Amino acid sequence: FYSFVGCCFVILVCSVLDTQGMPKRCHPPEHYDDPRCRALSGRFFYDPDTNDCQRLYSCWNKNDGFFKKERCKLICKDK
Repeated sequence: FYSFVGCCFVILVCSVLDTQGMPKRCHPPEHYDDPRCRALSGRFFYDPDTNDCQRLYSCWNKNDGFFKKERCKLICKDK
């Protein structure tokens, strides 16, 4: 049991450290699941689970996210 918990902790820490050095605009907005925002503009953010940029329709701040997937990959992927 303890080795399982330890392994999960290591994976969690590594995934957090993996995205900490990225610019803020690579991450999804904090309240991305707010249903009032789903019809607004779609932008791309980096998803560490898929190691790719995904489109998300949400409430984005002016300087967050990317309008083009290629730009998201250039700035966020493998950083």
